Amino acid sequence: MTTIYDIAKAAGVTATTVSNVLAGKGSVSAATRARVLRYIQELKYQPNLVARSLIKGRTGVIGFAVRSLDNPFYAELAAVVENLAYQVGLRVFMTTFSLGEQTGTQLLKDLTARRVDGLLVAPGCPSPQLIHSIVEQHIPVVYCLWEEELPEQTLAVTFDFAQAGRLAAEHLLQLGHRRIGIITDMTPAGENTHFQRIREFQAALAEQGIVSDPQLLQAGNSSFESGKQAFQRLWVLETPPTAIFATNDLMAIGVMSAAWEAGLHIPADLSVVGLDNILQARYVTPPLTTIMIDKAALMSQAIDVLLKEIEGQHTPAIPIIPASLVVRNSTGPPRTKM
Repeated sequence: MTTIYDIAKAAGVTATTVSNVLAGKGSVSAATRARVLRYIQELKYQPNLVARSLIKGRTGVIGFAVRSLDNPFYAELAAVVENLAYQVGLRVFMTTFSLGEQTGTQLLKDLTARRVDGLLVAPGCPSPQLIHSIVEQHIPVVYCLWEEELPEQTLAVTFDFAQAGRLAAEHLLQLGHRRIGIITDMTPAGENTHFQRIREFQAALAEQGIVSDPQLLQAGNSSFESGKQAFQRLWVLETPPTAIFATNDLMAIGVMSAAWEAGLHIPADLSVVGLDNILQARYVTPPLTTIMIDKAALMSQAIDVLLKEIEGQHTPAIPIIPASLVVRNSTGPPRTKM
């Protein structure tokens, strides 16, 4: 393995000069710098990252904690994080809580024991209190996309979920829908984890004089199968909905699958709106109308905030990523306006 001493010998300079060229420091002539760089390339020198991290007191690695990668949204989010981190010279260690909170907690402890410089935490992971009890105090933590209220002084990069709910409602109202089903993520204890998007969705309906029918609000768990099951409960109502808003794309695609199995045509018989804009949303038949979360913009901001914290710079105000409506072919006017 080539060392800086090998480079120094080949270039006829000192090891300190080679080190200065690599670090971009010191007073080195252009000719000497060019000669050193030529031998670095010829001898295929690779810096010792472990040694460099010991010198700097940093590893150049960040952690990313997520509930599960079963939902394509989080798999796409992880890919975005890895790509963006690579562009700024970082690597990513990832851990999930899909095997249960106890195993996930141990995995997170293992991750932080590897001396990550900072941690990004996606929604669905354990509470911030538990995260902070696991993570050493000197490791910065940035929460991404959390809909629930976080403790004061918590660093969070989030998305305008309220705007997302309103955009979905306004789109369906403009098409003429008045009886609209809602499928949202609920915990086994009955807690609505997507409450911001639902609250604003229902507020937009109320502004048009539409009173919420409790039967039209159905629980899911953000999975494809739960979307199918919730559709089946909605479709057997005495007056079924003409449109359904599912609070994530995976449930919306489940609705479309169940509707097709029931012999319905989308959007002629039923309009469907999702939220996330996962890759599959544009490839299902028909393509899904959805509310887009700009994953690249959101995670770029999250990494920027995390890097500043790692460098000891506090971020006083973190802007909220706006929502946008992506209209495709899964929505249209109802056969008979209600």
